Amino acid sequence: MSQEGRSRPWHTAGVALLFICLTPSVVAQTATQEMAAAAISHDAFQVLAMGVPVTRPILVDNTPVLSVELLAASQTLVVSLTAPNGAHYAVGDAPTSAFTSAVLPIDTVSTKPGASYIATIANPVVGTWTLSVTEPAAVSSPLDVLATIYLNNSTRLVLAGGGDSYPVGNNVRLALVAFDGAARLHGLTVAASVFRPFDPTFTPVAATFRDDGTGADEVAGDGIYEAYVNPGQPGTYQVQADVTGTASTGAFRRSTATELRVVPHNAHISGFVDRGLDDDFDGFYDRIGVTALATVSESATYRISVRLRASNGHEIQQSSEQKLTAGSVSPEVTFSATDITRDLGVDGPYQVAEVRYYELVGADFVPADIRYDLGPTSSYALSELQHNAVRLSGFAAATATDTNGNHLYDVLTIDLGIIVDFSDQYTAAVSLTDRNGREIGFASGSLFLDSGVNTITITFDGTPIGKNGVDGPYFLSNLIMYSSDQSLVVTRVFTTQPFSASQFEGFTVSKHRAVRHP
Repeated sequence: MSQEGRSRPWHTAGVALLFICLTPSVVAQTATQEMAAAAISHDAFQVLAMGVPVTRPILVDNTPVLSVELLAASQTLVVSLTAPNGAHYAVGDAPTSAFTSAVLPIDTVSTKPGASYIATIANPVVGTWTLSVTEPAAVSSPLDVLATIYLNNSTRLVLAGGGDSYPVGNNVRLALVAFDGAARLHGLTVAASVFRPFDPTFTPVAATFRDDGTGADEVAGDGIYEAYVNPGQPGTYQVQADVTGTASTGAFRRSTATELRVVPHNAHISGFVDRGLDDDFDGFYDRIGVTALATVSESATYRISVRLRASNGHEIQQSSEQKLTAGSVSPEVTFSATDITRDLGVDGPYQVAEVRYYELVGADFVPADIRYDLGPTSSYALSELQHNAVRLSGFAAATATDTNGNHLYDVLTIDLGIIVDFSDQYTAAVSLTDRNGREIGFASGSLFLDSGVNTITITFDGTPIGKNGVDGPYFLSNLIMYSSDQSLVVTRVFTTQPFSASQFEGFTVSKHRAVRHP
């Protein structure tokens, strides 16, 4: 006879602190959980009666190694794993080429002796395994068991956010991403909750992660699942998430967690106003200022942070530290025209995606308020911002052409967008370089550009590209363009698509076999 036992949030099991003391690597991971990608899943349950096995499913996707570690305040557990094909492995059995196990006794000061039970299986069968745990000794009270499953593959889970202090009553945005190698995974099923560790009086609250562009989710269908968390009262909380889905490794389950510290709410952000600042009175804005309106309850030094998001999804963030007097305040945070043009690269309006107030308490800045998605700024155009009279438009495209019909490219052509404020005759020079920085093409000449947006065409001979023997992408580099009173210098202008050197005239297999992949 088997029994499911009683499931518990896996970080609230009574053995959790013991587990953290045992494995310093897990401590490091927990402290930076919002940054780490882990191929790990967790489970926590209770053994309720002597001699009655508790069985739990373990979903295993394709991995060269499966490790299962159990931690409990008992040194007498009987632990076994059964594969989908019926193969049976028991902790304590003789090791084989495919299986090893260990029981590591743990003596603690405040609780009865416990143990860590470890089973490692090479090339495990893919599918749902069964973990069985039995306590042959007397059970006077429910016995907490924490199970951690380690999989050594590239299907990993990241929980971004948390690990910080947040003002009480504010929504905290968290983001969850599952990766298959470097690719984001879609179609995930997420079960997440917020709870207070070791506080049975707090009822866990579900956290809803979405990727449909609603609620906390900023962009629908991008593989970033976002949720708002708002515990509602000061204290330390944990958010744990269990995710299932399908990757190249098969059906998988992964777990992750992060911590939130909720602190008193000493600022109340009410909105913002923005303006363009023309510092030198030449008719162009040198900066855009965003004033974050708020009421603060304490006179102190505050750090005010503002994040802008452009229509292309690019973001920029700036902050300012100011001494503020209790009451209504209106500190301004400014963004330089150079940063906006470089980092956002498109006309406004820009969304005020986030405003944060931090109060200096002692030597630390503690969050006092956070607001998300406050609305759009005015419709600033890049042409209204301070800029060079000669600049890149942001458009570039590379085309390779076979002119003699032998299926090898003779010419690489790059079209490049240039904006100039004044019509004039310009002289220009630019290089084509490989990924090692070696020049494989050079072009120069004189051309007339009209005021506004121009597209210039730069042509490189394909034979030196083939003879060089190094695969792309290739880089349009070291652009110098000048007129009688204006100039533009750009070190890295454009990156082509990943052409192969063997696609171009001049490539010789025997000569470049070892050079193509340095």
